[in-house]
Amino acid sequence: MPKREDQSKFHPEWRTDLIYFVISHLLIQVTGVLVQLPAALAFKNIGLEGVQSAVQSIHFIPQLFLALLVSDLFQYSGHYIFHKIPYLWRFHSVHHSTQHLDWLAGSRTHFVDLIAVRAISFIPIYICGFSYSVFATYIVIVSFQAVLAHSNTRINFGWFKYVFVTPQFHHWHHSDNPAAYDKNFAIHFPFIDMIFGTYYPMGKEWPESTGLGDVEFPKGFLRQFVQPFKKPDSNKIMKNPSER
Repeated sequence: MPKREDQSKFHPEWRTDLIYFVISHLLIQVTGVLVQLPAALAFKNIGLEGVQSAVQSIHFIPQLFLALLVSDLFQYSGHYIFHKIPYLWRFHSVHHSTQHLDWLAGSRTHFVDLIAVRAISFIPIYICGFSYSVFATYIVIVSFQAVLAHSNTRINFGWFKYVFVTPQFHHWHHSDNPAAYDKNFAIHFPFIDMIFGTYYPMGKEWPESTGLGDVEFPKGFLRQFVQPFKKPDSNKIMKNPSER
């Protein structure tokens, strides 16, 4: 049920995005699970035993929602910073360069961006001492929601779009429409953007197109990996769209 019916599943960027999917999506999520136990042990004796015990005493479902909220608040902050600091935007612009937004393209994230924002999201979860079952479930939800939020689907989520991030919400974050620049940063809960004034009032509308506008971004995984490290020039690639 594609939203953009003229968009091929094998568009010109799919091979590049498949590489990103393996590295940025699968590998990082598995790594997050593998380091959970040593991370939990490392943060066990930092003077927050009371907080960690209180968190672990919460029943599974509310503890899971708390984990999602804590993660999203920190992720929102990291995501916002990568948009606002020019040097960091160089790395984050890789993620925004896709013009064929779908479930696979959502994994297109530069390694520097990926490690920084995932650390900002994961470390608070480790520090708070959430149970392993909650963390494992959290990883599954994050994995599926990241795929869903970027997917090319016209499924109508109705009122659900005001509770959890849906494709329509996140596609506006990728829009090349100036009115939507630096909006909809949250990954799980739209109300976070509502609270901080970065929510885009999308109604029933979808963006006409996504990407970096008229910028010609390098093609291919290796070229995109190197691009942010190059000395900036007059090319608009290195600028946040809102600064052009």
